[in-house]
Parts: sequence; structure tokens; C-alpha cells
Amino acid sequence: MTPEQLRLVRESYASLGDGAPAMAKEFYRRLFDADPSAQELFGHGPEIMAEKFAAELRAIVELAASFDELAPHVRDLALRHVRYGVQTRHYHSVGDALIGALGVHLGPAWDAELEAAWRRAYSLVSEMMMDAAAGATATARPSRQSPGRADPGEPTG
Repeated sequence: MTPEQLRLVRESYASLGDGAPAMAKEFYRRLFDADPSAQELFGHGPEIMAEKFAAELRAIVELAASFDELAPHVRDLALRHVRYGVQTRHYHSVGDALIGALGVHLGPAWDAELEAAWRRAYSLVSEMMMDAAAGATATARPSRQSPGRADPGEPTG
């Protein structure tokens, strides 16, 4: 991400102010329309989900200027999402829903440059999350190298 893209993302998110939860509600509406199965991953009502999403997005935006602070935060977020059942396929729907919701709520400020900045930011964070999730999944799988052990796809007891 360029410094200019970072500035655009930070300033545009800050401009949402108290409207960030409304943007988050729009995000979930778009996500669930695009991928109804994603709704099964959430255990809270729409108000709580919107507040949590808006707060999490704010934290990511604030940490984006420092990779050393962002990386562990995103790794922890990814590990929580693994436990929730989020799969790699969900990241595309999430990105589209986020970009669409931001576009609606940022109104006239939303232009090609701002969209590109947000797409780049989302791409970086989602790639970090998918890498962390893949690492956690690989680490969680027991080694099946010894003869007589269960199939790799079969749980051990």
C-alpha cells in the first residue's frame, strides 16, 4: 500500500464517524445476499455484529500504518475466524460486501482512487488472514507419517 492509499483509507473510515455501524449493517446485508451460508457463521444479532465489525475495522485501519502492530492483530483475528468456521472461499464475498457498503456510505467521496485504496487494503489484510489461517490449520493437523495410523482425513481419538 502506498502512503497515499493508507491516508485515503484512514481518512475515509474516520469520515464515517457514528455512521460506521450503519455501514457495517450494509456490509452484512450485502454479504448474506451474496453468500447466505455465511450467516451460519455468526451467533450474534445484527446490531451486535455491526458494532463489532465497525470496531474491528477501525482497529485494523488504525494499525495499518505499522506492520509490526498490524500483523499480530490480524493473525489473532484470523485464528478466531478459523474457530468460527470461516473458510478461504468466504474472503471474496467479504471483500465485495465491504467495498459495496463503503461505496454506499462514503457517497460522493467514493471514487476510483478511494476504491482502489480500499481494495488494496482489504487484499493485504485478507491475504495475511488466509496465510495465518492456513498455518494454523496445517499446525493443528497431526502427523500421519507412521504406518498403521488413521487416514489423514479421519479424526483421531
